Amino acid sequence: MKQMILIAFKQQNMKKISYSFTQLMKLHLHDYHVNLKAKMVPFAGYDMPVQYPQGVLKEHLYCRESCGLFDVSHMGQVKVFGEDRMKFVETLTTGEFQTKKSGQSVLCLILNEKAGIIDDTIVAKRDDHIHIVVNAGNKFIDMKQMDKIIKDYNYKVQYEYLKDKPLIAVQGPNAHKVLNEVFGTEYNLDKIPFMFMVNIQKNGIDYQINRCGYTGEDGYEISVESSKAQELCEKLLATKMAQFCGLGARDSLRLEAGLCLHGHEMDDTISPYEAKLMWTVRKPNKETGKYNESAAFIGRDALPQRQKDAKFKRMGFITQSGIARPPCDIEFQGQKVGSVTSGTYSPNLKKGLGFAFINNEYAKDGTQLQADIRGSKVNITLSPTPFVPQRYYKPEKK
Repeated sequence: MKQMILIAFKQQNMKKISYSFTQLMKLHLHDYHVNLKAKMVPFAGYDMPVQYPQGVLKEHLYCRESCGLFDVSHMGQVKVFGEDRMKFVETLTTGEFQTKKSGQSVLCLILNEKAGIIDDTIVAKRDDHIHIVVNAGNKFIDMKQMDKIIKDYNYKVQYEYLKDKPLIAVQGPNAHKVLNEVFGTEYNLDKIPFMFMVNIQKNGIDYQINRCGYTGEDGYEISVESSKAQELCEKLLATKMAQFCGLGARDSLRLEAGLCLHGHEMDDTISPYEAKLMWTVRKPNKETGKYNESAAFIGRDALPQRQKDAKFKRMGFITQSGIARPPCDIEFQGQKVGSVTSGTYSPNLKKGLGFAFINNEYAKDGTQLQADIRGSKVNITLSPTPFVPQRYYKPEKK
């Protein structure tokens, strides 16, 4: 079964997303992963660990049950400084930041003028800057968009691409215990709400820690200087509660959690309506009709027409047997009514599941359809997402 998951990851990620890199880039910890006997594959222009000796299935379940470590240093990290940084980020992304506290993070989108999704991003509001994390395959495209906005709007901002800052994701129900053991309880890292970022210093080493992730589990992403990254990983592993997981497990985890992947459920032709991501888009006040912002985001003017023109939407599905992977057609009584964007075997549910774009007429949870898997018609049921409960840490309000 672990081989089935690995094949599913390769088929849907190597074919659907294409990059123009002539030579694979290496992670700062590339040799470290090789020494851990990771299987390396090309992804988003990088030589990335897709699995470790324990295999994708065990990695997936270990993350759900204890704590998985993921090297996500291929992601793009950008710091934005300057007096117009709020205007800049409100123009660049769909997020709402005016009401956010310092350290609070927002999952939002970068749109083009036609309201297509250039990328999805996590943006953190800090006292003196904005911190942005973008997808690996899009980071240079995103920075071109940043350059264009600075030029077109004459914003007084500067940004720094943090290419020498590895990023390690610590994900799972024991993630807070792992961090408390590594850093100590005096930092109260277990009390940070989900989607909040802090900076700490331990033994003279600076760490930036954001309580976030893309597995559906509680967890953190830790940014640290490249010279200290291996030391951090060894301390995380020494807790005996954490182990490394590769891209294969990361993909099946995010699918179970009902989370989209750019290049599959999102691209620059897909709108937030079609991807069912309007919850990430800044909206006007219900009473006044006005936006709480200093600048409008690119693509807003195109959204009303995109809503009218939308003929399909992203839906979750569960298969009766097998795995439906892109570009499988979805049919109703022999007629094509959609296509698969992502598919995998769920180690927790022990069945196939995924996402598909389904024509609006059929896009209702519980609808019975068929997937054409290499000529075989397999019954599927459209399903609400997430497929498994998300377990983000949110302290009780007093």
